[in-house]
Amino acid sequence: MASVCVDRPHRDTCVALRPSRFLRGAMAGFAGVAGASVFQCVFAWTAQAGQAAVMCAAALATLGLASYRWMRAQPSAISLLSDGVAIRSRAGEMRQARIAGCAQWSDRLLALTLVDARERRETLIVAADSVDADTFRQLSVLARRAAASHL
Repeated sequence: MASVCVDRPHRDTCVALRPSRFLRGAMAGFAGVAGASVFQCVFAWTAQAGQAAVMCAAALATLGLASYRWMRAQPSAISLLSDGVAIRSRAGEMRQARIAGCAQWSDRLLALTLVDARERRETLIVAADSVDADTFRQLSVLARRAAASHL
């Protein structure tokens, strides 16, 4: 973990993000349901199973590519700061953002609304299985406090 956050003054707060099995499973489940829906709709409209299968495969390929690109765009490390988070991309660039809002689903998923220096908003989704339990707890507490200060 220290190699990911070499230039950070507080190395103990910098945590590498692991790929989430929970999010991968959710995306695969969504793609399966969407593919089956495309098949059913095309089959009901054309009554040709071959054409429905081709459209289903095209939908699955599109969703698979989009999921892969989204997973590759996720940050490689996150650092907790007093006023927000610092995010390191896979390319190695570090940027800071403050937390403007959050949504937490039980102890599994945390969706953070981040605002950068240019006031651009983005959403960062952190699954509990992508970080250790203590970091997830600290991040959720930080997010709730930051979100409450913006209300």
